Amino acid sequence: MNSHDTVLIVEDEENLRDLLRMMLEESGINVLEAVDGMGAVEVFAAHKDEIGVVLTDLGLPRLGGWEAFLKMKEINPELKGILASGFFNPDVRTEIIKSGAKDFVQKPYNSEQIVAIIRNLLNETK
Repeated sequence: MNSHDTVLIVEDEENLRDLLRMMLEESGINVLEAVDGMGAVEVFAAHKDEIGVVLTDLGLPRLGGWEAFLKMKEINPELKGILASGFFNPDVRTEIIKSGAKDFVQKPYNSEQIVAIIRNLLNETK
């Protein structure tokens, strides 16, 4: 497996997580999953040499997506993140981008858009 060629999906809605995994795997992208922010940090710590991009929902149990992303960035400052939410304040989007996230996407997802964004970010890490 190439270094940093995997995406970590952090989503507490099982149906959405399954849909994202299928879309990405059909596009040839390796996928790891977590259902909450604490689990995401644990998965990331265990697979930090594989994961190049994290796609995380903001509203997660146990630890929010933004907070989880910041903890993962402490482990790997080069990590590329995409944060997602159904509801957001434009000022929060600006703060998220300033914190090092590469993109912010609105739910519901546009599947082609998500795959394209992730593929582009993974290609940047190679």
